[in-house]
Amino acid sequence: MRQFLAVLILVALFLVLVGSRFQASDGDKLAAVSRLTARKIQAALPPDVNIAAPIEALRKGLPTHADDAVRTRLAADKRFVGVEFKVTAEGNVVTLRGVVPDARIKRLAVGVAENTVGVEKVVDELAIPAE
Repeated sequence: MRQFLAVLILVALFLVLVGSRFQASDGDKLAAVSRLTARKIQAALPPDVNIAAPIEALRKGLPTHADDAVRTRLAADKRFVGVEFKVTAEGNVVTLRGVVPDARIKRLAVGVAENTVGVEKVVDELAIPAE
């Protein structure tokens, strides 16, 4: 909240200076006010460590390999409830194996894998049971 008020004060000062007869010396005053405001905002912010720690923990929890990313996306998608996929990868080439109920689910699974960040190619080894 303090940061927001400081920015509003800075904007108001700028508008007053611009709206009035702005002179060259006013630029120096505006620069001094800007520096003071920046210092106050930086002092009001928490230390970098407090901000970076949760972000770092979140980053470490994200999948880093292509097969992990595809496996996570398939498991999170409600369209694939009850379908078990075996996902392997060699580099950025992902192989999907398993039995899917129909061709639509097969297309959807391959599409999800192809549109996953870090995947260059998908090898489709999914089987559809004969009716």
